[in-house]
Amino acid sequence: MKIIIVLVSLSLAGCSSLLYYPTRYKYVDVELLKHKPEELVFHEDVDKNEKLVGWYFKSARKNPNEKPKGLIVLFHGNAQNISAHFTSLFWILDDGYDFFIFDYPGYGASYGEPNPKNTKESGEIAIEYARKKWPEVPLVVFGQSLGGAISLRSVMDLRDRSRICAHVVESTFHSYKKVGQEAMAASWLTWLFQPVAHVVLSDEYAPKGRISEISPIPLLVVHRKNDPVVPAFLGEKVYEEAKNPKQLLLVEGEGHIDAFTGVDRVPNRKILLDFFEKSIKTCPVHNKQ
Repeated sequence: MKIIIVLVSLSLAGCSSLLYYPTRYKYVDVELLKHKPEELVFHEDVDKNEKLVGWYFKSARKNPNEKPKGLIVLFHGNAQNISAHFTSLFWILDDGYDFFIFDYPGYGASYGEPNPKNTKESGEIAIEYARKKWPEVPLVVFGQSLGGAISLRSVMDLRDRSRICAHVVESTFHSYKKVGQEAMAASWLTWLFQPVAHVVLSDEYAPKGRISEISPIPLLVVHRKNDPVVPAFLGEKVYEEAKNPKQLLLVEGEGHIDAFTGVDRVPNRKILLDFFEKSIKTCPVHNKQ
């Protein structure tokens, strides 16, 4: 009986900590970077002890007055903070795209404790901030792993989505309950207690059942076929629930959120850049400018 109690306790702890692994540690000295970020406090409410912080990276442009091809709002995964995750898109700065990466509550310099509700709300605030601060630049939303699920739901709940020209999700999922179940199934210690994930985790703020609402924003779903963290069938489920225009990129091999930084990155980057170019070119807001 004691063993069962211990196992159940571990499974419950595994579910509750599955979604968020925030750190405050700064993983890079920005002064050593080729492209240095501008740190921005994009939301602050002293009375509620709320503060959200992000980094803005400006692309390499010969003419400082030249507009970027687009601005990417990057939703990172469930561990560490922006000082580790910015590397996912650092390469794209040489292709004329700016990007803005932000931390959820409890990550990096952002205040609070992360949960499905406030991470989703921070995503809405980040997109709205980008829309107002860079009003003449086409917006692209890019979410990785947990950030993919958050980004989908954030876009769904936005009052004004007219400035968003494209949406990309990599190694993501549609349901917190389902990804929790899969994580528990991966360990012999918690395999028997997979149903606990359906009790502990809630899909109230998950994108499940509403992904079709992303349309008509073009959606690119990216997933490695042998993703050891988030199984590929969960990404395929996102694609299946989406409406056109949509595109699925299933990448060979094993890995998690490394389609654009791994050994096979060159062809995958071309697909991504082609998707951006096509989506922005046909974006109604872009064509009005």
